[in-house]
Amino acid sequence: MKKTTLLIAGFSILFASFSFAQESNDKSDDSHANRAPYDFLDIFDSSRRDKQEVMTQTEFLWSFGFNQALGDDNGIGDDYRFWGSGYFDVGLEFSTRLSKASNSPRLTYGLSLRYSSLRISGDDRQFATQDNVTTLQPIGVDADRSSFAQVGFHAPLHLEFGKREVQEYDDGIKRFGKGSNFVFGIGGYLGYITSSTQTVKFEREGRNVTDTRTNDFEINNFNYGLSAYAGYEDLQLYFSYGLNNILKDSPLEQNYVTLGIRLRG
Repeated sequence: MKKTTLLIAGFSILFASFSFAQESNDKSDDSHANRAPYDFLDIFDSSRRDKQEVMTQTEFLWSFGFNQALGDDNGIGDDYRFWGSGYFDVGLEFSTRLSKASNSPRLTYGLSLRYSSLRISGDDRQFATQDNVTTLQPIGVDADRSSFAQVGFHAPLHLEFGKREVQEYDDGIKRFGKGSNFVFGIGGYLGYITSSTQTVKFEREGRNVTDTRTNDFEINNFNYGLSAYAGYEDLQLYFSYGLNNILKDSPLEQNYVTLGIRLRG
């Protein structure tokens, strides 16, 4: 999981650096002329920034919050701690207008790297596989911590409502900019899990021991679900509900449910 953490941190730093550089370039340009802001898609088309109108704009996306796996009469905090179970996303979001005359509604979609974790309540069980079936089983030792984490790609698609203000730049160039208007989106997501890790920490004969197993589980690599968000432009409350079971062909039927914050910039 150290490699995964470093990878996520690297993506976050890369996106933050690009966003900062974009803002710095915009401020530098604004000191000479009122030019349209840079966009990620400008990398692939150098003339795009000078087009009077574009149908698609790009923003960086960060999202984080609480994560649970619900089902089989398992409520919030039953099998997994509410505090200690969470998720984190970092990626790109594209926004495409459906009409040249208006920017609402519009499609928002993208791709992000997602880290999801579940802190197992009581720290006395772990995910284990027997006869190609993965379930929660007793650890057999007095553990200090038991957690399960997954990393993968997350591709959301939403229909977003809410007005965005039109900003005019030099030579009649127009872009839909940021504002304080209320927005909300409804839709869903597709995902693909690339790694799953169970970590158990315990003490043995005065030594702190960490037992880690990676990809030794029968899981559904592909996942999908419903999601929605609402808030003011670049800060929204986010909710998602998985429609398929986390584990493959397991009597333990549980789906991911997340509640968190989305940040766009």
